[in-house]
Amino acid sequence: MRQGYEIFWYLMSRLSLALAAALLPPLALSPQDAGGAEALSASFPAALAFAGKGAAVAARGDGLLFYGVPLLVALGSGAVFYWLGREHWRPLRLGEGAGFAVLAWPYLAAIGALPFVLSGRLSPLPAFFESMAAFTATGLSSFASGAPLPPSLLLWHGLMSWLGGLAFVVMLVTVLPQVSGCFGITLTARQSVAFSPVWRRMHRALWHGLFIYGGLTLLFVLVLAALGLSPFRALLLALLTVSTAGSSATAAVQAYDSPALEVALSLMMLVTGGNFLLYWQALSRRRARLLACDAEVRAALALVLAAGALIGAHLFLTQTYAAGEALRHGLFQAVSFFTTVGFTSTAVTGWPDFDRYLLFLLAFTGACIGSPAGGLKTVRLLVLARMTAEELRRTLHPHMVVCVRLDGLPVPDKVVGRLLSLFFLTVLVLFVGTLAIAATGVPILPSLGLAAGCLTSTGHTAALFGFTEVASLSAPGMGACLALMLLGRVEIFSALLFACFLGERLQRRW
Repeated sequence: MRQGYEIFWYLMSRLSLALAAALLPPLALSPQDAGGAEALSASFPAALAFAGKGAAVAARGDGLLFYGVPLLVALGSGAVFYWLGREHWRPLRLGEGAGFAVLAWPYLAAIGALPFVLSGRLSPLPAFFESMAAFTATGLSSFASGAPLPPSLLLWHGLMSWLGGLAFVVMLVTVLPQVSGCFGITLTARQSVAFSPVWRRMHRALWHGLFIYGGLTLLFVLVLAALGLSPFRALLLALLTVSTAGSSATAAVQAYDSPALEVALSLMMLVTGGNFLLYWQALSRRRARLLACDAEVRAALALVLAAGALIGAHLFLTQTYAAGEALRHGLFQAVSFFTTVGFTSTAVTGWPDFDRYLLFLLAFTGACIGSPAGGLKTVRLLVLARMTAEELRRTLHPHMVVCVRLDGLPVPDKVVGRLLSLFFLTVLVLFVGTLAIAATGVPILPSLGLAAGCLTSTGHTAALFGFTEVASLSAPGMGACLALMLLGRVEIFSALLFACFLGERLQRRW
């Protein structure tokens, strides 16, 4: 192996170690699948129930095979990656960063799919789809609606989503700034977060992100348990909420029909959709005022509250719900889609077109830029809106010197240019992805919803247009969705840079 990619291999070794650690809890839980089946099926909604086939399999002790083999694969590959990256003490290079940002997700999905394949519940392609959707926090599922799963697989699915959200946050503060420049850190935390691609600082940033991410997870579990949920159910919902991958448990939230739970989840989703880097700054400096002073936070709260109130008012005026119920469901769905979590407290498929399309647009906003959420992010749209206003002023006064500002600081022109490029590429990829999915036989509006869900990591947008059975997708349809999930998670530019990097290497070789 030629030198020059030591940090890439070292980062992959760390990712393998985290993946191996995530496999330990479902491995420990698998012998209890049969014993816990009756209690779980009695207390969980139908979509999370556990049926006899899983109990019989678990009773045979095959859980060691289901999770032991992926564990050995993760540890073995991690050891190889560590040896290849043993001399990694230098700055991160562009090619390494782009390669890691793109290749980490297929690697995670490949190993994460093994428990589904080894248990015989899914064939390789649907299992890979299930795993990729979990790691990218998309929330789509290749299982048929109401398909029974044992508790260990439910826990593994939640842990995949949790680990994927953590990996994205870590990439946001370590790799993406090096790969995509102004897309990563420049427009976060009042433009005052310094970044250096030296590994020592990357390692420190990793622990900062893990502290905030893990602390929020623990807090969410405690809050949900205090609301009366069992520890296992509280853990599952917390894992899916903090990772913004909640649409896989949509049926669970609907079945509870609990206003108190919906209020708690709404607050949790708002916290998850916030800037984790800003949380760390406020905590380390002991200045909670940083949160209130941040322009993105204020814009995000104003947008989601206005959208929720508008949806609630329209639901009431169309006599879909009474006044209280309309406001309750409108606000919850607005928060859920805005943060790309994807929970729903009621069946939104039958809602009026206005409300469904507004939720569809909210998914593209994507909360704050330092969060695990997908989408374009509020701060980018805020900069583009201010740029539009400044250009209008320039048109009226041609000799005026205009400057886009954020939190009192000027935004460089190159940042604005890259944001315009990102916006154009996102729209282009959305339309191409919609056509690709429609070419497999899916109607055009469900194709649009499915493409948007994969690109923004909000899988439930497909249900807005009546498409709920992802298991019915053909192999080409799943392939198109997989490509969109990857592009959405790496924010397109990383994939383009990686493709250019490979192209240049092939050109030099040939």
